Amino acid sequence: MRHIWILILFFSTPLFCQEDLSLGFSVGISNYQGDLTPQGISSFGRTSPTGALFLRILHSDFFNTRLNIQYGTVEAHDADGGPGRVSRNLSFKSHIWEAALIEEVNLLGFHPGTRRFFSPYLFGGVAVFHFNPTTEYLGQVVELQPLGTEGQGIPGYSGKYSLFQVAIPIGGGLKLGLGKDATLSIEVGGRKLFTDYLDDVSGPYADSRVLLKGNGPLSAALGNRMGEYYNSDPVNTPGAPRGNPKYQDWYFFSTVSLAFALDGDGSLFGRNMRIIPCFKF
Repeated sequence: MRHIWILILFFSTPLFCQEDLSLGFSVGISNYQGDLTPQGISSFGRTSPTGALFLRILHSDFFNTRLNIQYGTVEAHDADGGPGRVSRNLSFKSHIWEAALIEEVNLLGFHPGTRRFFSPYLFGGVAVFHFNPTTEYLGQVVELQPLGTEGQGIPGYSGKYSLFQVAIPIGGGLKLGLGKDATLSIEVGGRKLFTDYLDDVSGPYADSRVLLKGNGPLSAALGNRMGEYYNSDPVNTPGAPRGNPKYQDWYFFSTVSLAFALDGDGSLFGRNMRIIPCFKF
């Protein structure tokens, strides 16, 4: 956790001074990769829409800092997978709210209205996000984290995972200047997570009898849903693989964005005042 705070301090430093700013929005698609993707970690879950608002701080032609607020949805269903996946019969959907501080590196230099009106860029940063995996059961939407479907919260098992987590955004894109004061960007980025429970699936099956006694009948029913798939009595396979804890989950945003300068001839709010001098890269 100490290293996370160091990253936050490093990327937050430019926010203490006021440089050229732009305000923008983005729209696109979100995806998930993890234990419930149809072909394992080499594939993605279902595609959902995403959107964001952001403030970009323009230090120089090569370095920008972006404060990004993003919303997206991720989901996956074993029903979309092959024979080995379908019978497991698990599914999840989660709404994600993310606040991120991102550093952009314009590889060719970028300055709309000049010859540097186009550039590919790379980005990295730190983010905090909230998620809450749910599933459908008997026609109802059920929140999974409170149920402890892998025994969380029961003595001898791990505690329940937090719904607030830290992530590392990484990715890249292309920027195109539209005149002097507007920028169009196309971006693809992933989030390296430090949790394997974005989908509520990670380790082995817990004993259904232990789940029933410790976390209740709904936990036992959703901890192992193979009996539901086979239309049979409940199946109990304690210790058998339910997920793969070796790999953490990921989520991805692919977006198109439009940003407008907050200073300049064609800006939204007129000339911006620099209150504190800032270093240049």
